Amino acid sequence: MSADVRSTLEAACPGRVVTPEHPAYDRARLLFNGAHDHRPAAICLPGDTAEVRAAVLAAQETGLPAAIRGGGHNVAGAGSVDAGVVIDLRLLSGVRVDPGARTARVGGGATWADVDLAAGTYQLATTGGTFDDTGVGGLTLGGGIGHLMGRAGLSCDNVLSYTLVTASGETLTVSPETYPEIDWALRGAGHHFGAVTEFTFRLHDVPRVYGGYVAYPADDPAAAVRFFRDLMRDAPDELVCTLLLERYGPMQEPAAVISVCYSGDDPAYPAVLDKALRATLTPLAWAVGERSYVSMQQCLGRLPFGLRHYWSARCVDSLPDELTEALAERFRAARITDPYNDTILIEPIHGAVRDRARVPGVVPFRTARFNITGMAIWDAGLSAADARQREWARSVSQLAEPYSTWGAGYLNYADRDSLTAARSEQTYGPENFARLRRLKQQLDPDGFFRSGYTLTGAPR
Repeated sequence: MSADVRSTLEAACPGRVVTPEHPAYDRARLLFNGAHDHRPAAICLPGDTAEVRAAVLAAQETGLPAAIRGGGHNVAGAGSVDAGVVIDLRLLSGVRVDPGARTARVGGGATWADVDLAAGTYQLATTGGTFDDTGVGGLTLGGGIGHLMGRAGLSCDNVLSYTLVTASGETLTVSPETYPEIDWALRGAGHHFGAVTEFTFRLHDVPRVYGGYVAYPADDPAAAVRFFRDLMRDAPDELVCTLLLERYGPMQEPAAVISVCYSGDDPAYPAVLDKALRATLTPLAWAVGERSYVSMQQCLGRLPFGLRHYWSARCVDSLPDELTEALAERFRAARITDPYNDTILIEPIHGAVRDRARVPGVVPFRTARFNITGMAIWDAGLSAADARQREWARSVSQLAEPYSTWGAGYLNYADRDSLTAARSEQTYGPENFARLRRLKQQLDPDGFFRSGYTLTGAPR
């Protein structure tokens, strides 16, 4: 990197530009998905909105490609770029809770663990990622599936306003009242329109939840999928469960693990739920009970950064028996013992998520019923296994494709094959996609901001 480029970036983030010779470089550039082993020319660490603005302008001045890093959790590796500039928001991780107003102002580099702990002090919460080390920014700008979504909607449904730095260096406070078109786009396609340095979230009273997880033997995976499907079909909005066909326990045996989160206030419902969870399948392990929301957010654990991942997802409008049988066959073909951890994840879409009139936005999958994801996960050093692992993950989503009309569906899980404009148009629909491209052309005509899906091309 030339001295001129270095001085340009240092002027924006004095003393906080990490280059390849820096001892912290490898740690700073590490992403959740180690399959994206990007080596940026520089990593800038702004400390506030003004420095983010300066970093955006400085990065454009260098002429190098750029990426915005929030939590670094994006599976498609959008949080970094080879031989370019990473604007890393991790220092913008503050959370300020107003318990009287039930709001939280959250920095663009915060994780959901930061939010959960700060809000949980007042027994408040909002919909966040089901793994609490996920970044707030990336998850929210793509919609935001989480344990409270049936009751409270997606993460983006709970945003009251955004502080947005645009490619031209403007700092905008975006809300439905101030910039309705930008606000609409940020709710489901927000990665493309600027760097969000702060979110203001609506919080909800969540003094306790009844939740945790139940693990069942997966000797009959199709039966487990059918059970989960029927459980969620009759579920109240306040109950959100997810199903993971994965390895479980020290013996890494095949299991169906169902996370359970009931955030309602019916004192009789936990007993009803317990009965349902034990009625059809015999539990291998039981970890469901009354707990704090913070505890609920931690119950699925965390995957270390740096493992190799390939995820491929589709949203479907049903889970017919023939699809459950096909998914079971794919799970039997998975590699689940070390150094592999292949998983089929099924998430429900119900309750407040499906209320399209609740909050305007471009989220494409609200009328679906389930999100099905093939998650191939393997050790960082096994690049020789890449082709086989990708093929397995894609085979899961290909089974779901005939039941889907939402393209890539939940784009936070978009695989690297979903980067094309054609696939994005199928996901959002032609009318919304054209609207997004027109806004992209207005705010960022040179395509400075990028993500794991494409909005480039002339607007229609």
